[in-house]
Amino acid sequence: MKFPAKLPTGPECPECASREKRFPPGREGAYHVFCDQCGYDFGRFDSLSRHYEHMLDDLERKLGVDPTPR
Repeated sequence: MKFPAKLPTGPECPECASREKRFPPGREGAYHVFCDQCGYDFGRFDSLSRHYEHMLDDLERKLGVDPTPR
C-alpha cells in the first residue's frame, strides 16, 4: 500500500501547529511520521493510525461504508 507524501490531518503539530504530515519511505508499519513544516516526530505510523481508528470507524458508519477489506 502506498501513502501520499503529505496528508493534512489532525492532530496539529505541537511545535508549529501545522496539520500536514510526511511519510518517509521505509518498511510498511515500521517508519515514523514527521511534521512537514518543522520535522516534529509523531512516532511510528502504526501507532498514529491506531490513534485514529475510532474516528475512521465512526465516519465509515455514518457514510454507510462497508469496513471489511477488499
